[in-house]
Amino acid sequence: MPKLYIEEFVGITNRLETLPLAFAIRAAFGHDIILDWRELDSFSVDDTRRGSVNVITKIGATRVRNCDRAMFDGLRDKKILLRSLDGPSELLDSIYREIPARIHLKEHLCASIQGTFASLGDRPVVGVHIRHGDFQVIDPSIYRVDGYEWPAVPVWWYEKTMAALVRTNKDICFFLSCTGDPDSHSALTKNFDMVTLSVESPYGYKNSGTDHASRVNPVADLFALACCPLVLATPISGYSHWAANVLGVPATCIVPLPGATEENPLMGATRLYGSRLPRWRAAGRTGSDVIPLSQDLDGIVLTQAQCGWL
Repeated sequence: MPKLYIEEFVGITNRLETLPLAFAIRAAFGHDIILDWRELDSFSVDDTRRGSVNVITKIGATRVRNCDRAMFDGLRDKKILLRSLDGPSELLDSIYREIPARIHLKEHLCASIQGTFASLGDRPVVGVHIRHGDFQVIDPSIYRVDGYEWPAVPVWWYEKTMAALVRTNKDICFFLSCTGDPDSHSALTKNFDMVTLSVESPYGYKNSGTDHASRVNPVADLFALACCPLVLATPISGYSHWAANVLGVPATCIVPLPGATEENPLMGATRLYGSRLPRWRAAGRTGSDVIPLSQDLDGIVLTQAQCGWL
C-alpha cells in the first residue's frame, strides 16, 4: 500500500484543509494516510494513523504543494508528502462535506466545552475569533485587506460590533477564541460578558511566543467556536473558516468590510457552510458572498450555543 504523509508544515486548521485531498487520493489509489501531528492527543481522524515524518520517510517522496488534475492523476503508487490545501474541485467539492464526520474530539475536551456552555443556561452566545500574530493590522485606524497577505481585524471593530449586538439583546454572552492570551484583550473582557475555555494548551509551539501562540488548547478552542451559530470572524483565516463553515453547526459570520473605521464600523455577513477554503478566502479578499449589514444588524438571529454534534 503506498503511503501519504502529512507533517506539521502549517497550523492545525490548514493541515485539516489537506485532508479532503488526502482522502480523494486514498479513494483513487488506496494510499495509507499517516499524520505526524502532535495535536492527535486531542482528537482523532478516522481511516488515518499516527506516524513520524523524518529524513528516511522523505527519501523518494513526491512533494505535493499545488495539486492540479494532471498532478493528481500521476500519483498512483507514489509515496507522497502532502502540503497542498487545494486540489481539483470536481474531486474535492463532494468529499469535503464528508470530512467533519471523520474528526473526533477527545471526550474530556468535549466535556469541558459542554460544561462551559451549559453554565450559560439559555443565554444567546456569539463566538469571537481574533487572529493576530501572523495576521497583522496594517493601519490601526481603518480595516484594510490590501497591502498585506494576512490582514488582521483591529480590536476596535470587535468592540463596536459586540456593542451593537448587546443593544439587540442584553442577555448576550460572547465566547472568545484567540491567539495569545484572552486576558490581553482587556477592552473586550472588561466591557462585555465573555467566557473562554479553561483548557490550557499542552503544545509548546502554541505557548512559546510564536505567531501561532495560544494559552488555550487550540483544538478544543476550535471545536468550542464551532458550537456558536453566530461568529465574529477573521476574514481569510482558516481557523474562522473551519469553525464556522466546516465543523459543528452552520454559522453566520459577521465580518468587517474594507474601509471600516471606529466611527463607521462597516459589517457584512457570510453564510458559507459546506464551502471549501478558497471560497472563504475570496470572500475576505474580494467581498464575494458578503452581504452588507445595517448598523442595527437587521436580520441577525441570536441563539444558544449548540453542542449536540460533539
